[in-house]
Amino acid sequence: MAAAAKRPGPAPNCRPCCSWCCRSSCLLRRLPARLRRPGAWTRRLPRPHLRPRPRWPSTTWGASICSSRKSPCARRMARSCCASGCRSTCCRGRAPGCRCRCLRCRRARVCSSRRRRIPTCRCPRSSCRCQVRLPWLARLLPACAACCFCGCLMAMQARAADDAAPAALIVDVEVNGAAQGAALSALRQGGRLLFSRADLQAWRVVVPDRTAAVVDGVDYYDLAALPDGSVTLEESTQTARVSLPATAFVANALAGKAAGRPALTPSVNAAFVNYSVALQHDRNGTAASGLLDGTVSGHWGLLANSVLVGQTAYQDAAGVSSLARTVRLESYYRLDDPDSLTRLTVGDAITQNAAWSTPSRFAGLQFGTQFGLSPGYISYPVPSLTGGAAVASTLEAYVNNTLHYQGQVASGPFSLNNVPVLTGAGEMSFSVSDALGVRRTVTTPYYVSTNLLRAGLSDYSVNLGWSRRNYGLRSNDYGSMFAAGNWRRGLSDTATLELHGEGGPRLQVAGAGLTWVWAPLGEFGMHGATSRSQDTGSGRLARVSFAHIAPEWSFSASRQTASAGFMQVAWLDSQTHTTGQAQLFVGRSLGRRLGSLGLAYTALRYSSGDEAKVLSLNHSIQLGAVYLNTYVARTDSGATAASRQRVASVGLMLTLPLGERQTASATMGRNNGRTTTTIDVSQTPPSDEGLGWRVVASHGETERAQAEATWRTPYATFTAQAVELDKETSARVLAEGSLGYASGMFFAAQSSSDGFALVTVPGAAGIRIYRENNLATTTDGEGRALVTGLHAYEANRISVDNGDLPISAQVHSDVLQVVPSYKGVAVATFDISRDASVTMRVLLPDGSPLPAGIDVVGENRAAPLITGYGGALQLDRPRAGERFEARWRGGRCSFTVGPVSTAGTLPQIGPYTCETGTPASSVSAR
Repeated sequence: MAAAAKRPGPAPNCRPCCSWCCRSSCLLRRLPARLRRPGAWTRRLPRPHLRPRPRWPSTTWGASICSSRKSPCARRMARSCCASGCRSTCCRGRAPGCRCRCLRCRRARVCSSRRRRIPTCRCPRSSCRCQVRLPWLARLLPACAACCFCGCLMAMQARAADDAAPAALIVDVEVNGAAQGAALSALRQGGRLLFSRADLQAWRVVVPDRTAAVVDGVDYYDLAALPDGSVTLEESTQTARVSLPATAFVANALAGKAAGRPALTPSVNAAFVNYSVALQHDRNGTAASGLLDGTVSGHWGLLANSVLVGQTAYQDAAGVSSLARTVRLESYYRLDDPDSLTRLTVGDAITQNAAWSTPSRFAGLQFGTQFGLSPGYISYPVPSLTGGAAVASTLEAYVNNTLHYQGQVASGPFSLNNVPVLTGAGEMSFSVSDALGVRRTVTTPYYVSTNLLRAGLSDYSVNLGWSRRNYGLRSNDYGSMFAAGNWRRGLSDTATLELHGEGGPRLQVAGAGLTWVWAPLGEFGMHGATSRSQDTGSGRLARVSFAHIAPEWSFSASRQTASAGFMQVAWLDSQTHTTGQAQLFVGRSLGRRLGSLGLAYTALRYSSGDEAKVLSLNHSIQLGAVYLNTYVARTDSGATAASRQRVASVGLMLTLPLGERQTASATMGRNNGRTTTTIDVSQTPPSDEGLGWRVVASHGETERAQAEATWRTPYATFTAQAVELDKETSARVLAEGSLGYASGMFFAAQSSSDGFALVTVPGAAGIRIYRENNLATTTDGEGRALVTGLHAYEANRISVDNGDLPISAQVHSDVLQVVPSYKGVAVATFDISRDASVTMRVLLPDGSPLPAGIDVVGENRAAPLITGYGGALQLDRPRAGERFEARWRGGRCSFTVGPVSTAGTLPQIGPYTCETGTPASSVSAR
């Protein structure tokens, strides 16, 4: 063993050597530097070729070592190996005595590794020429990787070449089976079909965010990249078939009812007084009373003042005496802004109340929102229908199985808004039918409440002033100063928040509430308030409510209670007020044949301790042309059991229409064992002009006979009435109307508390003016008339009858849309043209008529006139001083039109002499 440690040199008779154990022992020259480190490659190469280390004999170092039967080299390769210091591999180096060369390096001493099965190369990097002979599969891996890399690179280059050079293609396009008109230009790029932005917008397709190609500044997009989208090209017909879902199209917004506000018509300054004057005579004497409501209005707003006047005559022991009395009711200035839906009031006003509070009258300043300035504006949330259609289809919307909308809808998502619905619960459905007859129906429940606000919408009111006391009894009776405010906000389409506060030096009140809808159950409400008063101390109020209104069932219930110390501004000057109330109503529709049934219960508790309870049951039904209504009621009132009063009543009423304006009714009621029967026959007067009357007779508990007649004229309404009640007779005469002044015109008309219109038909007297196709009035001698009864801030239809206009008048439009302000006088002028046609004769200088069929050219006229027989010419819109020139073969002449008169049915002017040579400046008619 000691001799073996000296490493003898190579055996002299060493010839060939095996290479089986050396072919995986060297490194490739191209391996990275980290693998060329000594020993690094041995940890990465597969090791199945390694075998247990053979036992080497210790006696002889020579060829017999490699020929050992235990040596894998000798057994497998049948060759001898050199033993010059190499124990585990064969070497073919050029070491002395060795004719083989090492596969790892060219120096034999490098291959002499100590006790290593696979020697490690220790050559300097500059002189090492190691080579590795890996298994054939391992040797193919680099080549395969190189081939794959080259193939991928070539494919990417080919695709890049395709992307860089798209080809134009003319194709017909079908989107979801619907042809899109004429053929268009598309791009083919690598098997894809691209379309321009303009084409996508024409098809109402949502433009993708990513552009597929840009050619000549035009963006092209790949519709197949959209979710669930596909594009197929049919080569035989050059047709591109595009399939897209409904969500890929631009949404359609449909409106069931336009909510736009019409523009306000310009108004003029006007002053008028609405009056209602009555003269009554009975056994106590004669009394005169009247209500006068004066207004001055213009574009700057309006000033209003109303008073109640009265005079009572009676006879006493000394003779006849009278008492005159005047009470001012309201005085205020008001300015409306329809654009912002706000109103400013300075003077007498009424506070805006919350669900639990009581409104109060005051004098001061008020500012807040006023949705009534736009009658078509919907402040509460209404249901909307949303859906989608892959192709153009027909949309039908139903509300409670009643058709409310029908129209065409393009492909894509759609939403139908502002569908007119009734308040309460119901079902809304829509049906979509395409051209192939495929029908799809979707039904959804809804609940609509006018007590809610749309999401994000606010309603507010700010009040500052002095509380009004004894309204209608005293003119200027005001209390202490206070401030009040109310604010509502739509948190969502199903919930609305409300805040309310009011107070002054002696009283402060604050409250909040929430109203929400839970479809299809109904509307819920919860409110609470607290107050602090120097007189009553602190107090609290609570209110809960629920309502469900449906076509068949209706139910509502509310409960409000306040503690003894709770107080409001409206209660300060009242002797008693309501401290608790409970209401319940149940209604049921039994169908057309059975009618409807209703049950109501109301309980009130007052601060004085009194209570009142009313329970009623009613049933109504239509039997042919007769309406039958029956009721049963019970009333229980009183503070204590001793003072409590109970009244039971039952009644029956029949109503029968007798004509267009005639109605007859019969009522029979029994109250605490006493029966009363009443017969009432009436005829309402027409809206424009005519007579009306009424006759009433009662027998039973009350004996009553009444007769009255009404005469309505364009200027006023007069009523005469005679009544006999329990053998006492009284008579009354009433006159109602309006007197005023507007734009230099005094007028007398029917009273109106809304809007007026000053209608002008230039130069046309006696023209009938219609309001909503109903005769309203006629024009005066100057062609002016005042129309009453218009709806403020709404479009009112004012028209004239063309048959009333003279034949020489031409009206451009016989209908006007007038939008007046509140108690304002809007200006409505019809555009009437009086430039009629005239007939004139033209003569030559010798007195003969101008030849027929020649052209007569006029200044500033587009077309020439042609003469008729006898030198007659038909001239439209003649103007004095207008010059004409007649031309014919061989001659010409000219003439000038003199003064023009269009009086008469077929006006004629002339004759005129046509002078030859230089045109005359003026030619007089003969």
